[in-house]
Amino acid sequence: MNLSKDYPAKRSRRQGRGERYREGRPRRPDGPSFRLFVAVEIPEEATGRLVAWQRDFLAADRALRLVPREQLHITLIFLGQKSEEELVRVSGQLDELADEDPLTSFEAAATAMVGLPKGRTPRVIAASIEEPAGRLKSIHGRLAAALARKQLFQSQRRQFFPHVTIARARGRVRLDLDQMQPEPVKFTAVRITLYNSILKSSGAIHQALKTVQLK
Repeated sequence: MNLSKDYPAKRSRRQGRGERYREGRPRRPDGPSFRLFVAVEIPEEATGRLVAWQRDFLAADRALRLVPREQLHITLIFLGQKSEEELVRVSGQLDELADEDPLTSFEAAATAMVGLPKGRTPRVIAASIEEPAGRLKSIHGRLAAALARKQLFQSQRRQFFPHVTIARARGRVRLDLDQMQPEPVKFTAVRITLYNSILKSSGAIHQALKTVQLK
């Protein structure tokens, strides 16, 4: 398994707090704990253009907290709190996925800004992603099914919606997103990465643990 040189990560004091108290009493997890998700990376040039979306359309709204440049990505699957042994199994599943059917790069585009969930009080502002070849949904579906079979992921009823979170609400958002028409951002996706999200008082830090190159 080819994990990054920074593995294992330091445990955050806030990490896993929800899991520890879910049963009504605190308990310490056995060994290191990781808050895992798998995402498609956005190339640097495209990331810069999404930052321009933030600057031109969102920066003036004090009810929004802009997502840092280094955290702009397309989340494929969020796994939540996992043990070190489970981390190894998730990493191995990424290798299996690539071995079964070589993962190829694909063209995609950020086309519009949307509020999620839809309605008057969105919690996040996101760039919706269009990908005509269907590679994003295919990779998500295969990965979710494989991890669910290994009891590493619980399938969700809601449909997968490819997007990049570019801002989070910290108050009532009054933007009319329908009136905002940023220039579409086209890019070629070439990498999938397994991340550990380390929660800190200053915000989350995303630590890359393993990267799979798309051919």
